[in-house]
Amino acid sequence: MAKFAKPIDDDTPTPAAPIAVETVVPPPRSQSSESVNFTQNSIDSTIYNHQLDKEDEHWVKAYWRPAMGWLYMAICFMDFVGFPIFAMFLPVIYKSDGMSVAYVAWQPITLANGGLIHLAFGAILGVAAYSRGQEKLAKIN
Repeated sequence: MAKFAKPIDDDTPTPAAPIAVETVVPPPRSQSSESVNFTQNSIDSTIYNHQLDKEDEHWVKAYWRPAMGWLYMAICFMDFVGFPIFAMFLPVIYKSDGMSVAYVAWQPITLANGGLIHLAFGAILGVAAYSRGQEKLAKIN
């Protein structure tokens, strides 16, 4: 018999000790806990209804105002900053290629026709901001 071998009569399993099970009794519900549950349920239903209202609105309808604002900002930036800088460096670029081009100052395209595009965008964004403000006030009241 090997040094660590078990004797033959020790192969029977020993019974495990019984596990004590505690029963947990919940505390009695009070009137305040029921009102808290009612309040929480009303808050949850309000949030759920608000999310459903948002899901019904198409993304184009929800984001057209910011898109118009970003578009107008991009138009103004390119017409008054981006293209004038490009026009300043254009003779330098052509001179490095061996061509001779005279500098011509940039004339803002959006100021042609009396700046009508600025008036149009001002009207669109102004009315959009006013109507959005009225919508927010209607939701508050």
